[in-house]
Amino acid sequence: GTITAPQSSSSSPNNAPGGATTTRVAVKVQYPGVADSIESDLSNLSMLVRATGLAPPGLFLDNVIRVGRDELRAECDYRLELANQVRFRSLLSSDPGLVADRFVVPRVFEELSTDRILVTELVRGGTIDRVANLDQTERNRIGRAIMRLTMLELFVWRFMQTDPNWGNFLYDVRSRTTYLIDFGAARGYDEEFVRGYLNIVIANADQDEKALIDESIRMGFLTGEENDVMLEAHKLSGFCLGEPFRSYEPYDFKSSRITSRISEHGSVFLKHRLTPPPEEVYTLHRKLAGAYNLCIKLGANISCRDLLDEVVAHYEVKESSDLR
Repeated sequence: GTITAPQSSSSSPNNAPGGATTTRVAVKVQYPGVADSIESDLSNLSMLVRATGLAPPGLFLDNVIRVGRDELRAECDYRLELANQVRFRSLLSSDPGLVADRFVVPRVFEELSTDRILVTELVRGGTIDRVANLDQTERNRIGRAIMRLTMLELFVWRFMQTDPNWGNFLYDVRSRTTYLIDFGAARGYDEEFVRGYLNIVIANADQDEKALIDESIRMGFLTGEENDVMLEAHKLSGFCLGEPFRSYEPYDFKSSRITSRISEHGSVFLKHRLTPPPEEVYTLHRKLAGAYNLCIKLGANISCRDLLDEVVAHYEVKESSDLR
């Protein structure tokens, strides 16, 4: 669609009669009744799974459904999504590295949006997996920018778009610009959780088993009463998660099979896990897996350890400032 805007409008205007400009927009309209059906659908799913005995104890089904319910409710609130998009646009545009990499969040039109209608700037591009057909340099640039964006979202901004669907990244081949869309699944993380999770990532990257287990118990990933099978699976999956950050040498995502190797431990978790993980992890690990899978699809061969160093330095500066 198009809207009429003042001539000073900054978003790719076209001339219109009367000295005004027109701006092409994307309009997202929620199908009537979607929000109201969430509760009944999830309740029916829960009853079905329990009745058939399909849910193993280590799944902690109640937690999974509660997190899913909260997330789906949030995604149905377009006012919330609008606020999330405005916040992401501000955060991203304030980072010189992401600006240089031509990562952009389209602007929103608050005056035209409602709880069930979201109006944003229309942008050009195809889903980002098409970058896989481009040269290695461009694939590496996009893959590294996505990994850095993921690290900034979690550890610096503490505000993450948790849906890693490739359709939420639109790539314009002509301008080599990447547009980020769909912020209904965004969420914040408190500083205590983020600092603890950073310690876990560092332990995984350094293959420090004691630090990993100690921090995992402190954060509630483990109780300390797990059997050796569970502890070994926790360690191996964690070390695999930290693998891209282990060295300053380029990491070949495609040949690593990293997400497949992490998932190989899932059956052990479902059988031997004694406590559900922190609720923040359900969405966080989905996003991390999505970032890894996208780098696999792109065939990215990139260094990641310095990205971890960047967020560690951020906390060192913050702690030094807090002591003043």
